[in-house]
Amino acid sequence: MIPIYAPKSESEAAVIVSLMQAYGVRFLMRGGAFSSMYPGPITNSLNAQMLMVDEADVDLAHQLLEPFAGDQTSG
Repeated sequence: MIPIYAPKSESEAAVIVSLMQAYGVRFLMRGGAFSSMYPGPITNSLNAQMLMVDEADVDLAHQLLEPFAGDQTSG
């Protein structure tokens, strides 16, 4: 899995998860379960999330994230 985007909020993460599911992208939202246990401001040490995408789906995921992520996706 390749890390490609760190959502800025819980709601943004939910939208991204739905988008990836809708297009059949194989992904993992690292830190997603833990951050829901301790809601509040995102801190890098405890509840930061990262969208991890299967190597074969990286290009599609970048295209899907482009409208709201701009050039902030890594890779």
